Formats: sequence, C-alpha cells, structure tokens
Amino acid sequence: MALHLNSVLIDKGPPALYRLNTERKYIDGTNKKVRQWIYGQRDRNKQNKVILMVGETGTGKTTMINTMINYILGVKFEDQEFYQITEETKPKDQSQSQTSEITVYEVFVEENPTSLTIIDTPGYGNTEEHEKDREISEYLIRLFSDEDGIHNIDVVCLVMKASQNRLTDKEFYIFHSVLSLFGRDIEENIVFLLTHSEGGPPTDVLNAIKTAAIPCRRDERNRPVHFLFSNQQKQQRDEEYEHIYRSSWEMGERSMNQFFTLLGRMNRKSVQMTLDVLKERRRLEACVNNLVERISYKESKTEELNQIQEALRQNRDKIKRCENFQFTVNRVVKEKVLIENEWWWNRNATCCSVCEENCHEWGCWWAKDLSWCSVMENNHCTVCTRKCHYSKHIKENKKYEMRKKPVIMTFDKLKREYERTGDHPETSFDQNIYENTKKEHESIEKESEDITKIEKTLNHELEEIQKEKSNLLHEAYKIIMSLSNITLKSDSAFTLQHLDFLIPRWKEEGKDEWIKNLEDLRKAGEERKNKGALDYLVAFGRQKWNKFRGKN
Repeated sequence: MALHLNSVLIDKGPPALYRLNTERKYIDGTNKKVRQWIYGQRDRNKQNKVILMVGETGTGKTTMINTMINYILGVKFEDQEFYQITEETKPKDQSQSQTSEITVYEVFVEENPTSLTIIDTPGYGNTEEHEKDREISEYLIRLFSDEDGIHNIDVVCLVMKASQNRLTDKEFYIFHSVLSLFGRDIEENIVFLLTHSEGGPPTDVLNAIKTAAIPCRRDERNRPVHFLFSNQQKQQRDEEYEHIYRSSWEMGERSMNQFFTLLGRMNRKSVQMTLDVLKERRRLEACVNNLVERISYKESKTEELNQIQEALRQNRDKIKRCENFQFTVNRVVKEKVLIENEWWWNRNATCCSVCEENCHEWGCWWAKDLSWCSVMENNHCTVCTRKCHYSKHIKENKKYEMRKKPVIMTFDKLKREYERTGDHPETSFDQNIYENTKKEHESIEKESEDITKIEKTLNHELEEIQKEKSNLLHEAYKIIMSLSNITLKSDSAFTLQHLDFLIPRWKEEGKDEWIKNLEDLRKAGEERKNKGALDYLVAFGRQKWNKFRGKN
C-alpha cells in the first residue's frame, strides 16, 4: 500500500504509526466544545454514514474509531501501517476522561464511495461530577440542533470490553444518559462493539447486556448485534507472535466487513425526535422546579400569616385597650439576584416579569428567541402561574430567589397598611382581614372560639395552594407519561430523580393509579442497576432543594 502523504509519522513501528492531517474547527463557535476534524477533500456527492460512539474511558473506544478509519482507508495487515485521526494524551487523573469535548471526525477518501462522520463522546459518567456528565448531553443537543451540526444518525455504537460479566455503574449511567436522549425509533440502529476480545463467544458480556435491558438491534438468535475486536492493531509486532497479531487483525477485519454491510442496510434516523424528547424533559424539569419554588413560597407566606395571626391572638387585651404593640414577622420576599457559579448552560434563566417566577432556570441556553424556549407553547408559557405571553418574559443572568427577612411590625403600621387606598399591603392580608381586626380593636366584647376572618382567609389560601399543587402535579404526571411514550429510556436517571419529590405528593393527592405507574417506572430503573447513578442524582436534587429552602 502506498504511504498516505497527508499524514505525519509518529512511530516507526512495526507497524508504523501515522497521524492523519486534519482541518480543524468548532461547530459551536465561541463555546469551543463541539470540535470538527476533517480528513480529505469534502465531497457532498459521496454517500455519508454517521456513527455515534459511546463508551466508558478505558474500553478502547479511541482505538475503535481509528480502526474504522483504517478500514475505510483500505489498510491491510501486510502494510505494517496504522493511521490515527485522534490525538491521545494521558490525563493526570485516570478516572477522568481525556477531554470534555465532543469531536466530530469527518473522513473523505478518494478511492472509497462512502464518507464517514464519527461522533466521539467523551467517556463520561463520573457520579461525583453530575454537572460534567450533563455537560456532554448538552453538547450533543447543541450538535444536533445547530444549523451546521448533525441532523441524522445511522448507527449508535456502544463500546464495551468483551470480557465483562456486568455493566459498571458508570457504564449504566453513560448508556442511560445518552440513550434517554433518543426516541424509540433509534432502537434498531444500536449495536455493540466488543473490544479486547480473544475471539471466543462473548457469552458473559451478552448476558450482562441482557440483564441491563439495554435496547438494541437483535440478530436472528435474538442476541444483541455485536462485533468483536482485539484492540491490538497498533501494538508493536514481534515476529515470534506474528500469527497472533494476524489472527487478531483478521478478526477485526471480518467484524468491520460485517459492520459496514449492516450499516449499508440500516435506515438512518432523524434526530428530530431526540430534540422533541429533550424539549419534553426540559418542560418537566422546569415544571418541577417551578412547582417546588411556588409551593415553598406559598408555605412561607402561610407561615407569615400564622405569625401575624398568633401575634393578634396574644395581644387581644392590648387591642381592646387600643394600645399599640410590636411583633416580629419573618416576611418572605422575592428578589432578583445574579446567577453565579453555574455552568454555561445554566448562566441565563427565563423569568416571567408578571408572575415574578423562574419559568426555565436550568439549561436555558439555546433559544435565541424566547418564543422558541422549551417551556413556550403557542407563544405562551406552560410554567408560570398566569401562563403569560412570551413577550412578558425576560432571559438574562438573573433569577428570582425567595428570602426571609425578620421585620418588626406594629399594630398601627398594620392598620396604616390596610388603610392605604388602592395599595396592596406588604403582608398577605386583604381588606376584609383588616376590617375584621379593626372591628375587634374598636369593640371586642368577648373572646370568641369561632374561626376568625383571618383563619378563614388562611384556610381559603391553603385551599388555593392545594388546588395549584394539584394542577401542577397533574401537569408533571402528563409530561412524564408523554416522555415514557416517546423516549427510548423512559426510566433514565434524569427522569427518575424527579420521582423522589413527586411521588409523596401524589400520595397526598390519593392518585393510586399514577403512583403505581410511576413506582413501576422507578422499579424498572432500580432493577436495571441504575441505582448508583440515580442515588447520586436524587442526592443532587435534594441538595438543590435544601439550598433553596435555606437548610444546611
């Protein structure tokens, strides 16, 4: 085989190792997290195959990418050459992926009628860095939604070691995280590349895949479609063991022949359903986050009402004598604050200026026009209390936070607040409450065991809180069930983490059928041993909740 001139020798070998010279740029502009490396002269007339590579660090995913490149270049064992399109550097911390970037390799070989587009996702899944994991999913979505990005996928390759007898928690997390991005129509396009194989039947790893219930394409024996590789392609060759290296190479070559034959028969899938799934998930997350905030705000307002009510009860004698008195109230207020110390996709939030609520706080990065925001439907918000028009919303690096402040009040101040014409008092009372209190102040004849106007108003507000909770819980249930109908992995950790908050509240509502459906969803996720990652995500969610509630 003739030396490929558009390459650089990096090791004499044998086999001689070459790095292909590539044109490099970023698909996502200034963010520089979705890289594009192009080898050869771009030819739009060539048939193109798009391959998404997913796997844990250390499984040999990088070698598999280079093996595909050598196959399309036509490299044979006898050539004593091996070409690399990747750049491999050893990270300081071996538990971390070499890069947090997604790299899209595009390969055009003049002699080959087919061009390749290989999407390399980092081997992420460190449950100690949930935000880093989520970052990769956001980059995939950016790649799929960008005008110059990837809009179709031919095959999703899940890379595992052939010797494995179980999936690690990290692999569960990786596979579930990525597969949960896709719609159900992608299942027939998912295959396994089994690395470090010695050529024997990969019984253990196929059983592990079956136990994990990873959706994938099946062969005529109902086994996951898989291909075997040794990962010894670029190892230094000792003549004494040449027959072993040749045998390993030939096994990989047979697998590549079978892989590309199957690839030619597959129906490519649009990533549009992936984007639809993402939008529904974001609506769910926004709904739950908004629900938590609104419930918390209402509960805090209720505490404020109770404090004032108790102060009035304790000072009835002073009210009778028309004496002024002081009392302290923990007043809850909403303040708009800067968003700090967040990842780039969380640095802006979409907030309603009318309802003064956070409508899309997490992951609101991609919508340049607010009418495109994931929480908008028919130009109106699906999250905020009044379902306001998108034009009433603002997207900026600020969000509303609920804060409690101790305020010293006097009864005279309370009266003055409610005597203002047309003004709504800073407390949560209405005019009827004040009139009732004023009446007691002017002519209280006896202590009454009857429920006061304040208590009636409080009960009314509690009823409104419960009604609002019910509506929001119903909306969350509908969105979860919608997700389960369209997403490939309805029991993904990203969906399951919300159930810890929602299920107890559905129990309060007496929604037995809902609870059964969602407990089944949770059980499926736990049985598939996604528990390790799920426990972390639930803990992560609790941390956010406790931070919001002001707990340590």
